[in-house]
Amino acid sequence: MMRNQEYTQEVVNLHTHSFYCGHGSGTVEEYVQAASEHGLALLGMSEHCPVPDGRWHRSRMDYSQIESYEHDCQTAKETAPGGLSVLTGYECDYLPEYQNYYEEVAERVDYLICAIHDLSTDLNHEYSVFWNQLSKKDLVTYTDMYCASLSSGLFLFGAHPDLFGYYYHQWDREAEACSRAIIACAITNNVALEINANGMRKRKVQLEEGWRHPYPLSPFWEIASEYPLQVVTNSDAHNPSLIKEGYEACAQIASENNLQFCSYRVEREQTGTACITLV
Repeated sequence: MMRNQEYTQEVVNLHTHSFYCGHGSGTVEEYVQAASEHGLALLGMSEHCPVPDGRWHRSRMDYSQIESYEHDCQTAKETAPGGLSVLTGYECDYLPEYQNYYEEVAERVDYLICAIHDLSTDLNHEYSVFWNQLSKKDLVTYTDMYCASLSSGLFLFGAHPDLFGYYYHQWDREAEACSRAIIACAITNNVALEINANGMRKRKVQLEEGWRHPYPLSPFWEIASEYPLQVVTNSDAHNPSLIKEGYEACAQIASENNLQFCSYRVEREQTGTACITLV
């Protein structure tokens, strides 16, 4: 027997990170408590997904911690207070060689989201978007990798697609081309893109015309207004206290650009598994 329920964006957060990720804090249980206190109805845990060969190990849990993390999420599902549903998910950096692995992960959890944080395809070398000034060539690489993620068929939405703004500090033809390519690819593959609140909590970057948040990038979302794009927002919280921080600012970005947030349909089976889609 299947049970269906729909949730509107203002009571949903599907992008969260606990102590498991290594650069966040708080337990899954503490996230459940914070979500309940802040009036959320649907909470998704989305730790950075480790991969068997240890790639990206500096920015995510160890592969050996998967069982513990998923156990904590299952416990949270069973013990969450009334009015709050909990889902188990992962935020995945995508490379084609992990397609089969991520398909296996997707079979046992409720949802996956994608993001590109690192531009290196060399297992022994990381070239993080957060650690390096990005060149025009890097921006092309970012675009290609992000579009490959969206085209994989694995992901509910693409997280912070405008993350390249963290270390690409000009808005030029390349930045516009990158944005249009990602937005068009998301539409083609019926994948939503996320207005991410975490960029508003990071240090501002200085441009010739003044200071701005590294992301969300206003020109990116202005371009998005020209397309029939599915849009979501999340706090990308790395501490339970941030569970809904930035929602109003992201809602304003959507409103200014005539972007409509999706709602979420969750179908639950008696086995406890869930299928989540955007409507």
